[in-house]
This record gives sequence, structure tokens and C-alpha cells, in this order.
Amino acid sequence: MQPFTVNSLMDQMALALDAGEPARANHVKQVLLAAVSQRDWLPPDRRTANHQNYARHLLHADPAGRFSVLSIVWSPGQMSPVHGHHTWCAVGVFKGEIEETFFDLPGGQDAPMQRHCATRGVHSVSYAAAGAGIHRIANRGNEVAITIHVYGVGADRVTNGINRVYA
Repeated sequence: MQPFTVNSLMDQMALALDAGEPARANHVKQVLLAAVSQRDWLPPDRRTANHQNYARHLLHADPAGRFSVLSIVWSPGQMSPVHGHHTWCAVGVFKGEIEETFFDLPGGQDAPMQRHCATRGVHSVSYAAAGAGIHRIANRGNEVAITIHVYGVGADRVTNGINRVYA
């Protein structure tokens, strides 16, 4: 097997997107699973934590604006806000363990209600279609966790085109 690299991840992800719907979800998950199943490809500077807030590191932005890949580094106790996605999103656990809590937004209500939690360890991969759900990711463990996220937006929309945050 060839050594996995950031470039090979991007090349494979571009091919996965070329598959189109509905095959895209399965192809994206397969590529992400291959990425989080190997240890040495993620550069050290993309594994660094920020102890004030989880750290987001852009790994790649597709030149055609079809997707962006980020590593997110979670110090113990850090968590995202409760949020949903405007775009499709895939998440793979590269290191450690995360807790993903899912929420529902009952008709006519503004505040999401917790539905259930799932613990995801190394080599775990999930995918959500645009607008498909509301969740929160947290590192409840005692060690740093690293997740790899693939979003269906270009780099120019990573900061404002991915999440809708619930108060």
C-alpha cells in the first residue's frame, strides 16, 4: 500500500465527489475511513491544540470550490456549540475519542432538544447530508482528540457557509 498523504486524500476526495449523488456519501466515507485509519500523513502543525477553544486547521480547499478538509483538534473538555450544517459534512476520528450528541428541533420550537449521544473512537466515520441534523461534538476524555472534517463548500465559505448555530 502506498503511504497516505494530504495530497492523496485530496485526490481521492475529488474522485469521490465526481461519483455524484447518491453515491457521494458512501465514497466520501470510504475515503475518509482510509485517511483516519493511517497514522503518519497528518502534518504535526495540523495536530496542534488551542487550549482556549478547539483548533481548526485547513488542510485543503478544492480549487473548484466543491469541498474543504479541516483537521479539528479538541483539548479535553472542549466542545462545539449545538449546530446544524448548511452543507453536507463527513467526520472521521483520527485520534482519541469524541462524543457526538444529536438534537431534534420540534416543530414550532427554537431550542433544539437532545435526542441521543454516540461515542466515536479512532477509525469512526459519519456523514450527514445538508440540513440533515443538529449535533454537538465534544471531547469528554482526558487526552487530545483529532477529527478530520470534509465540508461541501470552498475555502471562502468555511467560516460562514457551514454551520447554523443554536443558542
